[in-house]
Amino acid sequence: MSEIIYPTLDLFLYDLRDGLGENAGEIADNKDRFLQKLPARIRSAIEQRDAAVEAEYVELLGNRGREQFNSSSQNYTLKGYYYPVRLGDSYGLLLDCSVEHSLGHPDRSQTEAFLVSCFADLKAELDRRLADSKSTIGQVWMVSGQIPNFTPDRAESVAQACCQIPELELDWDRDFRSKSQFAGGILFEFWRYRFNSPDRSSNSESNPICNIHQLQDNYLVLIALYPNSETARKASEINFDWLRLFAYRSKILWAYGQSQYLRQKLKYRFVLIQQYLKDFDRAKTRNLNLKQLRKTLVDAQNTLANYSIDLNYLNTQKRTIEVNLLNYGRRLKRMKQRLTEFQAVSDMEFLKKFSDNVEARYLVQIERDYESFSLGVTLLGELINSIRGVTEIDQSERDRNFQNTVAILGVGLAAGSIVASIATQFPGASDPKEAAKYPLGSTLSQLGIPDPWLVPAISTTASLGIGIMAGLLTALVIKLSWFFRKD
Repeated sequence: MSEIIYPTLDLFLYDLRDGLGENAGEIADNKDRFLQKLPARIRSAIEQRDAAVEAEYVELLGNRGREQFNSSSQNYTLKGYYYPVRLGDSYGLLLDCSVEHSLGHPDRSQTEAFLVSCFADLKAELDRRLADSKSTIGQVWMVSGQIPNFTPDRAESVAQACCQIPELELDWDRDFRSKSQFAGGILFEFWRYRFNSPDRSSNSESNPICNIHQLQDNYLVLIALYPNSETARKASEINFDWLRLFAYRSKILWAYGQSQYLRQKLKYRFVLIQQYLKDFDRAKTRNLNLKQLRKTLVDAQNTLANYSIDLNYLNTQKRTIEVNLLNYGRRLKRMKQRLTEFQAVSDMEFLKKFSDNVEARYLVQIERDYESFSLGVTLLGELINSIRGVTEIDQSERDRNFQNTVAILGVGLAAGSIVASIATQFPGASDPKEAAKYPLGSTLSQLGIPDPWLVPAISTTASLGIGIMAGLLTALVIKLSWFFRKD
C-alpha cells in the first residue's frame, strides 16, 4: 500500500510584470492579473512594495514573507501559505499546501501516514485558491513527503502510485524523465513539452496571446520523497532556491515558445514576400499597371515593417534565453553548494541536462531561424527599390510625354496665332474677290466656300496649317534631341 507522511504540494508560478515595449496600462493589467491569484486582504500591501524601479528579488510581503492559511477537505485538515516575490521584470509565487492530519485527529499532526490519493485534495485546494487563473510565463508543481520504511524501490512505487491520481495529470510511460538522489531522498522528474500552433491566422494582430499556455504544453512535476522528517525539513530550505531556478527555466521555455510563434508569423510573411516577387516578375513581362504596382509597393512596405519587428523580437527571445540560461547555471551551482552542507548525496544531473539541451537545441534553432528569415528583409528591400525604380521611370516617361505634348501644342498654337494676326495685313485681305486670286483662296472658293466666309476661312486654314507644320517640326526636333542624347 502506498502511504506518505506529511504530504505536501507546492506550486511555483510565474507571471510577466513588464514586458518589452509594454505601456503603463499594460503593466497595470499584468499586476492586476497577478494580484487576482492572491487573497484580497494582502493585495494593497503587495502594491505598496511593488516599486516601479526594477529589482532582482523582492519579498512582496516584506518581513512577514508568507501569508498563512488554514483549510480542510472532506477528509483532512490542510495548512499552507502564499509567498509572492518580485523577480526582475516578473512576478513569482510559491503556493504551498500540506495535509496536517485527518479530520478530528490533531494529535497525529505531521506524523500520520496517508494514502497518496490525498494529493487530489491538495491539488483541488490550490486550484480553488487560484480560481483556474493561468500563469503568463509558466509554472512547476512539486509533490513531496516522507515514506515509512524508506527504500528506493518503495519510493518508486509511491511515485508510480502518484501517476494514478487523475488530478496530477501524470503518465509514467509518457512523462517520466529521470530519477536522482536528492538531499538524502529521491527526486523523480516528470515533464512533457509541445508547442501548440495558435488556431487563429499567424498574421493576425488581434486577440493577443495572454499566457504561455496558449502557445505550449509545458508541464513539469517533481516528486521528492524522503526517509524521515529531518531530511524533508532540510530539503524544504531549498524551496526558495527552487523558486528562482524554476523562474529561469520557465522564462527560457516562455521565450522559446514566443520564438516559435514568431517563427510562424515570419513564415507566413515570407510567403507574402515570394508572392510579391512573382507579381512583380509578371508585371514586367506585360504592360505595366502603375496603379497595381503602387498597391504592391504599399503592401510590401507594410509587410517589411511588420516583418522587421518580428525578426527583431525573434532575436530578443534569443537574448532572453541566453541571459536566463546564464542565471540558471549560477543558481544551480549555488544549490549544489547548499546541498553539500546537508552531508547527503545529491545528484542534480537532470537539471544540468536541461541547460545543455537548451544550449544545444533551442538556441541553435533560433539562431538558424534568424539567419534564414533575415533573407526576407533583403528581398523585400530589393523588391521595394525595384518597384520604386520602375514606377519612377514610368512616371518620368509620362511626365516627359505630357511636357512634349504641351510643347508641341504650344508651338503650334503660337505659330497659328501669329499667322492669323498677320494674315489680315496683306493687300486685299479683306476683299473676297482679291483673296480668291491667291491659290489658297481659289482652292477654298472652288470647294464651295461662300464669298462672305472666304476671308475668315483663308485666315483659319492658314493658321491651322502653319500651326500643324510648326507642331510637327517641334516634335521632330524633340525626337532628334532625345536620339542624340541617348548616343
